[in-house]
Amino acid sequence: MPQQLCPVIVGREGELAALRHAMTSSIGGEGQCVLLVGEAGIGKSRLAREVTGWATEHRARVATGRAVPASAATAYGPVTEFLLQLFRRVPLPDDPGLAPWLPLLRPLVPNLFEGVVSTAEVSPGLRGEAVVQLLGRVSAPALVVVLEDMHWADRDTVALVEYLADNLSGFPILLVLTLRDSPASAALEAARRLRSRPGITYLSPERLADDQLATMVRACRTDADDHLIERIRCTAEGVPLLVEELLASPGLPADFMATVAARLAALAGDRREVIEAAAVLGRHFDWQLLPAMTGHSEELVSEALAEGVESMLLASQGSALRFRHALTREAVLDRLIPPRQRQLAQAGLDAMTHAKPTPGGEGREVAIDLALRAGYPRRAGMMLLDSGRQSLAWGALATAADALRRSADLMTGTAEQVEAELELVSALALAGRVEEAAAAGGRMITRLGSDPKTAAMRVEAHLRLAHAAVAASRWPMARHHVEEARRLASFDPPPAAGARIDVLEADLAMASDDYDTAQELAEQVLRAEGATAEVRCHAFEIIGRSRRSTDLYAGQAAFENALVTAESADLPLWRMRALHELGTIDMFDHAGVDRLLQARRSAEEMGAVSTAAILDLQLSAAFTCRWDLDACDAHAGAAIAIAERLGLAQVRAKGLALMTGSAGMRGDLAETERYAALTVAAGSRDQMLEGFCWGMRGMALLLSGEPDASIEPWSRGMAILGRLPHAEPAALRALWPLVLAARGDRRAQSAIDEARRLGVATFHLNRAMIRYAEAILAGRRGDSLRARDLVADADTGWANCDGWADLARLLAAPASLSDGWADLQHWLNDAPTGFAERGLPALGRQCQQLLRSTTSNPWSGVGISVREADVLRLVGEGLPNKEIAVRLHLSPRTVEKHVESILRKTGARSRTELATRLTATTGLAGKPRSPGATT
Repeated sequence: MPQQLCPVIVGREGELAALRHAMTSSIGGEGQCVLLVGEAGIGKSRLAREVTGWATEHRARVATGRAVPASAATAYGPVTEFLLQLFRRVPLPDDPGLAPWLPLLRPLVPNLFEGVVSTAEVSPGLRGEAVVQLLGRVSAPALVVVLEDMHWADRDTVALVEYLADNLSGFPILLVLTLRDSPASAALEAARRLRSRPGITYLSPERLADDQLATMVRACRTDADDHLIERIRCTAEGVPLLVEELLASPGLPADFMATVAARLAALAGDRREVIEAAAVLGRHFDWQLLPAMTGHSEELVSEALAEGVESMLLASQGSALRFRHALTREAVLDRLIPPRQRQLAQAGLDAMTHAKPTPGGEGREVAIDLALRAGYPRRAGMMLLDSGRQSLAWGALATAADALRRSADLMTGTAEQVEAELELVSALALAGRVEEAAAAGGRMITRLGSDPKTAAMRVEAHLRLAHAAVAASRWPMARHHVEEARRLASFDPPPAAGARIDVLEADLAMASDDYDTAQELAEQVLRAEGATAEVRCHAFEIIGRSRRSTDLYAGQAAFENALVTAESADLPLWRMRALHELGTIDMFDHAGVDRLLQARRSAEEMGAVSTAAILDLQLSAAFTCRWDLDACDAHAGAAIAIAERLGLAQVRAKGLALMTGSAGMRGDLAETERYAALTVAAGSRDQMLEGFCWGMRGMALLLSGEPDASIEPWSRGMAILGRLPHAEPAALRALWPLVLAARGDRRAQSAIDEARRLGVATFHLNRAMIRYAEAILAGRRGDSLRARDLVADADTGWANCDGWADLARLLAAPASLSDGWADLQHWLNDAPTGFAERGLPALGRQCQQLLRSTTSNPWSGVGISVREADVLRLVGEGLPNKEIAVRLHLSPRTVEKHVESILRKTGARSRTELATRLTATTGLAGKPRSPGATT
């Protein structure tokens, strides 16, 4: 029987033009996605094949994948298929920049990335970005990816492909997706979201008009007359597939089902059995199973398949065979009575099990379908449980939840049902669907009743629900499930349940700021027998978090123990968390960056890309402490880049805030203003970011040589941050009291008290700045000894923070010179060079001005400070203390203290003698006299 495939495409001029435009744009480097959406048989696949033909002409690479009816049980099947196909022809790129993304790619193509640890992160967007990063490295000169029948794809695959479709800009990649417009599906929802976005072409081919249908019939059959055309028109109803099917069938069947029936009837009985068995296996079937499945010889099966291709029931592509259309396979199945379908499904499942006892991927999907058709619900449920667990391990949470829910339903009344329900609770919890997790767990707990034999399973359910609630900060819900778990465990505690309960209660105590209880419970966990390594790591982390606010080194010791435990038990996630915490302590202690860098490398190795972005933020802040602004900008920029690719709005806003801070520390007013505007726009309604940006405007003005102008914006920022006691930018809060103290502002002491109350001084750099502020106030009170002690203590806290030390000394220098509590002459000589290297010439000029004022004091050799010299000159003019106080803007009591200090240092016994000496010489000759000496 001659095939009747139409040699030309009819009635699709608009669609072809749009596809050509998308192809041209993609080849030019502007990645495109085309959505072909329409009813079955309307010609979506034919248009997609046209695109792959053009791709071959342009020497573009082509890769294809497809979803199948059972795809909703297994994640990423179409993506895995096209990636495997692509990398059979293209070597994997040897690019170090791809390393952070490999763990995210491993679940898609495990065989290509052996030895790579799967990531702990689960976002489909992250996995989509990993695919973008991979394809971007192999897409030259151009790449065409076609994914068909996406209406059958699982939700995680759809989410990944949606991300891919939306992020092709800048790559020579064309993505073509085909899907049906009914019934509703995850892919159809995504297509409707995508259709209005840049780089997306949405095509919905319509049925052929009568004249177009006539043209198609004549293209297929040059001898077609008007009578034939009319009969085809009445039956095909404008659907291109039906035109070809009707023309290929003997006689002229009344509908599509009849066309398939007619062609099947034309086959001999044993050949027909082979085609029917293939239909039970699926549209895309493993023909090697058919001999065992049907009991026919390989030779007969081969002949039957050849006849199936000849009669346009089947299509051959390389070594693979498939039904020509999904509708063709459905029509064959519809002719099979249920008992026959069951027999064939049982035979097919036996054949599959013999060939591969534990099928995976698409093979497992086929096996699940066969088990259901064969009447083995428990067997299908167990395979769905395995599939759900695998999807859960891969982070395909929506797919896992769907598979596990079906698994539990199929295994109703069996012991395995509880296993599926527990895994379902975990999947829903990880996906952030806490209410659904609570409902699923609640139903399971209620069904299990009060039978003591089910107590262990109920404890497990409560613990998983408690974990879900803690992760979502649903503290009342968490407390309820922890209490229920403890009540049930008190009768017959499952192994290690007590430790798991205690560590969750410790988390609850931390959430209530009850650090003592949290620490006590965590220590109890560490003493418990049988506590798992994960639980011990969790306990050490809680102890570290509870201790570090009051004792940095005690917190460090706990995190060190967490790190050792994680490394011994090979727990990469907990190792990374411990390194992160230790790196944060190093930053607070000495602006250390080594362990933060190590944690970031671990995050990369695990594919924890969003965690790497958060670590970039901390590294940026750490390099700010070191006044290494180039490194600060590099890490902030890296965080922003990841955030923009993955839609991490908060990370992006904080990255922009760090760029604002860097610009402020450069004294660059224009850049500070620009980044501040971007930060506030990105972090809409985030008061912490708004307050930070105002403070950094003040910082920029201070460092650019406008200290007076800096006070208003800085004050505004501190007022905003004052309403947020735990806001992040602690360094600004530490510098603010020093700025106020240096200016003689009355708010200085209250700002110091506030900083200490909020724990700002825990950070050694911050404590040093606060110490300098306190030293200025002590000097003003005339307590030079206290001021010197405070500065000596502060100067132990500048490890790796020389830039901040120079700024603190510059701010304090006028007061220290005036009040005589520090000798900064040597520092002032060297400081301008350091400020010049940091691009802050205005501060260097301030140092030089201070040096000149120090040089103009001829009495510095006898220990008289600059401020005391000012007082001494006015004493020489015969002015009383009150007038001196008015001239110098000091209190009379302060002037009195300065005069007492001058008399002591010079050995003069009275103001008159002091004035006489001053008048008689241009300076005070000699050295200060010893106490009790007379003239």
